[in-house]
Amino acid sequence: MALDAASATGALVSWSAGGPSVGGLARASLVAGALAPSPAEPNVPRKDEVEEALASVRRSLGVNGRAATLILPEGVARIALLEVPAGLPAREYARFRLAQALPYPAAEAIVDALPLAGRRFLCGAVRRGVVEAYEDAARGAGFHVDQVTLASMAAVTGLRTRVGPGGAGGAVILGDVAMSLAVFRGGGLALFRSRRRDPGDDEGAWIRREIVRTSALAGAGEGEIRVAVAGSGAGALLRQLAQLGCPAEPAWPRAGRSLPVESAELSWLGAALT
Repeated sequence: MALDAASATGALVSWSAGGPSVGGLARASLVAGALAPSPAEPNVPRKDEVEEALASVRRSLGVNGRAATLILPEGVARIALLEVPAGLPAREYARFRLAQALPYPAAEAIVDALPLAGRRFLCGAVRRGVVEAYEDAARGAGFHVDQVTLASMAAVTGLRTRVGPGGAGGAVILGDVAMSLAVFRGGGLALFRSRRRDPGDDEGAWIRREIVRTSALAGAGEGEIRVAVAGSGAGALLRQLAQLGCPAEPAWPRAGRSLPVESAELSWLGAALT
């Protein structure tokens, strides 16, 4: 189950001898203001409306009581790519490093760390009250929340499988109110940045500049890396980037059958299939 400012989306993932696959997908729209992703402010100001959207998705998927992973949207967490010194627990080191940038007391943060190559971890900190608000809405809609993760961490989990050893690639991970940019070099995550989105006619040009800037910070020249796009508005951004002379491709392949939303519009889908 994934929540963002404009919608609630659920995927039914099944496992077989051929690996995981999406057996069902459902989405319900949210009225503007019902959910407002933020690192510190109340995120679910209209809980009843969010619960109803989640319940609609649950009914469409035909699930009840099944363990679910709850995916929190871009813009709720402070995220950083960290090199953790040997002998130190990754989460404790991440809490120390991220604490100074949090807009709330560090004691209120829930910290997670996604292991990458060597001692590198993609680390995120989310305010405990923010996580609890999302969990309460999901449980109120009848979901059994088994685990919680961040959309950007789920995206990186899927994206890193696209880049082979020694390969390079870039990614734009879109949420309704925020976005992240990632660069993979040498088969590993080399740089990760997050930004608030700036909707408007020139957003594509702004994102293109951010892609160039992020690539340069990672030591890659313009055009040196392939750019993949995933998340809210991926299709529109792909068209804008093409017009600006910045070739990009959907992060996930197009689904082979009719689904209520394109695969590329779901930033976390790659993690569900790996």
